[in-house]
Amino acid sequence: MDLEENLESLSLQNSDESQSRNLWRMKVASNVFFIYHDEDGFGNAIAQGLSPNPHPYSKVLELLPLGLRECDPRYLDLTGSVTQLRDKDYVKATMVMLHHLDPPVLSHAINSVLAKIADAESISSTVPTIIAPFLVPASKLKLEGGLLTTNSTKLPLYGIQVGPETDVSRAIAAKTQKPPPSLQIHFEPLACFLQLVRTSNLPTFIIVGQRSQSPFNQALSEDLEIVYEIGQLVASTTDTYFQREQTKTNWIPTAKSASGGGEAWRAFYG
Repeated sequence: MDLEENLESLSLQNSDESQSRNLWRMKVASNVFFIYHDEDGFGNAIAQGLSPNPHPYSKVLELLPLGLRECDPRYLDLTGSVTQLRDKDYVKATMVMLHHLDPPVLSHAINSVLAKIADAESISSTVPTIIAPFLVPASKLKLEGGLLTTNSTKLPLYGIQVGPETDVSRAIAAKTQKPPPSLQIHFEPLACFLQLVRTSNLPTFIIVGQRSQSPFNQALSEDLEIVYEIGQLVASTTDTYFQREQTKTNWIPTAKSASGGGEAWRAFYG
């Protein structure tokens, strides 16, 4: 199945979902974090580290039904999660987490999440902005003729604006670099999310961190700093807080993922 056929299948899925939207409708704050729970735990580290404020605060979690019965009966009960980050006065942000999945069901799950965000009831009068952080192996970010590299010892954070701009997306853009126009993304979760969010045209800002290419032990330290940078960036632009001490606890990278690993569906999204 190529991308065009897959998107056609997703449009049929959207039609089916539109008939049952009244059964369950998500509520979202002005800032919506899309967190992909990758195998390495980067998404978990970001999710656990983000909070409304150091104290007092609460995280109100509920399951997010994905409605993938049309995709595959095996995924009938597959769910994500929605967490409202609430301080003592109001909800500061909404966190939507999607657990690790393989293509092609990954695209259906992301599409379902985006459809639910688009149809969500807004808690705030401000237009909701989706903020999506990703940490990508260096081997999965390529330019024509080679890998994306930098002369600096400090790897930059790249920012990709999709859909209408908002105050939050402009604030994050000011603190990130635009990726080169010829950049090719071979990391399935990010490539899929980027394709589908462009189709939905929701106000979205994607933050892309690049894994270190240093030897493994040195890469651990450097990658932890990148995770912390991403968390701090997200928090500083959304009036939330990122607990640095949570980073080491919730993110333990592996040698396989640091080197890029092997993904059978690498060419799935073109």
